[in-house]
Amino acid sequence: MKAPAVMMLALILMLGSCKDSTDSKSTNSEDPSSNTNMSSEEKITRTTEPNVNRKDTSTPEETRSEENSEAIDQEIQNPNLSGLYIKTGQEIDNSCACYCLNINYSGSPELCLTPSKIFINTRMAKSNNQVTNIFYVAPSTKNIEGKDIPWSKFDKNTPIATITSKGNGEIDLDWLGFSINGDLAIDYAILGKKSLEGNYKKK
Repeated sequence: MKAPAVMMLALILMLGSCKDSTDSKSTNSEDPSSNTNMSSEEKITRTTEPNVNRKDTSTPEETRSEENSEAIDQEIQNPNLSGLYIKTGQEIDNSCACYCLNINYSGSPELCLTPSKIFINTRMAKSNNQVTNIFYVAPSTKNIEGKDIPWSKFDKNTPIATITSKGNGEIDLDWLGFSINGDLAIDYAILGKKSLEGNYKKK
């Protein structure tokens, strides 16, 4: 009776020993995978770190171009338009017989409507930093033509033209025409358009 009991006890001890060995191997096999996971996380962290030592790769030419662009923008925002301008393509008119524009906010600048024949005195006022309005004041005393034009009927508070600053010493003049009682004077709409409208450069 004692022999079978001893054998059963030995068998139970052997089975317990095998189980402990299996658990130990299972625990050891998990360690490499956890180490692998840690390595992956470290790699991700290193990859996503910002490059704090990055240098500005702009070339001197690009820097100068940006500075010139900013200077032109500043000139457009705060233009100093006063002065004498000559119409592009009419640079031969050195004596300013007709194709010059004198921007003056305090006087009565003269505009040439038709070369050597019809001139008017005007008033100039800024609409905003980029745009200047031109208003009709009176016909010039040196006119040799235009006596049949109804000067006294033309509006003096409606712009006949606008000047827009382009920066870099250039402007555009857009001819609007004379008005009578707020309406465009159709018969005289293009008077002055040919000689005045266009691009000008500072003289």
